[in-house]
Amino acid sequence: MKSTILQFFQFSVVGQVSFAVDVVVLWLLADAIPLIWARVLAFALAVLTNWLCHRLYTFKEHATLDAKLKEATQFAFASILGLLPNIGLYWWAIRSDFYEQYAHLSLAPVLAMIPGIFVGHCLNFLLSKYWVFKRKADDVVDYP
Repeated sequence: MKSTILQFFQFSVVGQVSFAVDVVVLWLLADAIPLIWARVLAFALAVLTNWLCHRLYTFKEHATLDAKLKEATQFAFASILGLLPNIGLYWWAIRSDFYEQYAHLSLAPVLAMIPGIFVGHCLNFLLSKYWVFKRKADDVVDYP
């Protein structure tokens, strides 16, 4: 059984991959559609990336084969809970006077993501470890 520290490290590595997806999609959409909608679409694609990577890497030994649908549903719900501070802090950031001073920079929308991503990352780790991918000792199947 993996230690919580190792799982958090793996969770963070996957988070970096998902962050890259999030950033690239937001950056590509930021000039094409309203920022808040670009943020929501980027977040949705990052969540899908996140679940797939966690299923295959971070928590691969935590579920039976028949638990995947339930797990995916729980992960989506946990991600929506993580979306609340993520989008809330993003909305606050892009509406702030501070942001207005830097809004002309091409990376401004991406930089505004950082506080929400940090809070959402910590919340998602706790929900993933203790609810979504909760290990059941008698239901463990090792994936190849």
